[in-house]
Amino acid sequence: MALQHPHPRLLQLAHWLTPAFYIDFGRPCNSACIYCAVPPHEDAQGFLPFAEVESIVAAGKQTGCDRAILIGGEPTIYPYLPQVLTALRAADLRDHIVMTNGLRLAEPAFVAMLADNGVATVHLSLDTTDADTYDRLSRSTGKLGKQLQALHNVLREPRLNLYLYTATSALNAPHLAQMLEDVAQAAKTAGVVAPPVVLAVIKPLGDAARHADQLLLAPRHAVDIVRHLVQLGDELGIAVGHRNLQACLAPDLIDRNVDYYLDDYSVQVATGQRLPFSHGQYWYKLPSCSDCGHFDLCTGLYRDTTARYGESEYVPIGRLELGPAAT
Repeated sequence: MALQHPHPRLLQLAHWLTPAFYIDFGRPCNSACIYCAVPPHEDAQGFLPFAEVESIVAAGKQTGCDRAILIGGEPTIYPYLPQVLTALRAADLRDHIVMTNGLRLAEPAFVAMLADNGVATVHLSLDTTDADTYDRLSRSTGKLGKQLQALHNVLREPRLNLYLYTATSALNAPHLAQMLEDVAQAAKTAGVVAPPVVLAVIKPLGDAARHADQLLLAPRHAVDIVRHLVQLGDELGIAVGHRNLQACLAPDLIDRNVDYYLDDYSVQVATGQRLPFSHGQYWYKLPSCSDCGHFDLCTGLYRDTTARYGESEYVPIGRLELGPAAT
């Protein structure tokens, strides 16, 4: 943990998620979000063949992980999901994470099935509680009720941890304060502590790049939005974190930067050696970034973002809020 003063609730979130390996079921999805970085309509392969799951589980276990993160696409529509959970149990792995849009979790029996079979944490993508905004973001009609039912169902399942992941864009930003208030009320009704909320500022990738004029936020505007929502979350009893905002843009929000709590990387299974991050083509660092104490932790600047808004706001800040440098 690089931070001097980590936020306790975000530290807890990191413990829910690590150490874990991904099982990617492929791009098929029961939604069509306008900001998706891996659009299902670009897929030519369909679902992951179930025959490949055993080797993925073995590789994950070999690298020292004790749980799986199930992703897609939409993992809850994977036709062999129960068999995957059985395979994980047979490998003596547990406390898994499902990253989902929640539509299937509107079914209480499905939520119970997940908890019964080793899932411990639900990452629920919730971008708004405004119906019209949901329809625009999801390019669908009338599905918000299912997402909100999923929220209520998971809050009421004591065996599941829950956090909310909010793709933060120009479309839904005006409604996010209301969303936090609605989440706080839902948690109060369920008699539980409100789940953490991660505000993931939209990245110009995939469909989000195609619809950038509708979605992208100028970095300074994004900081203002996130700062306001962090403060509101504190008032409501919700730990609000963020992603995709560089530390130099918001030094006062460094302890809320979820990327600083998690180390997400690929390895060569045979050796355990890290591999170069595959998305490096989308971002870069300025020459001056080498003077910043956050250089090794920061992913850098997205090329399409700086092409729109410039580079002038990215100024080195030293090791602010970080522990002593390694020697």
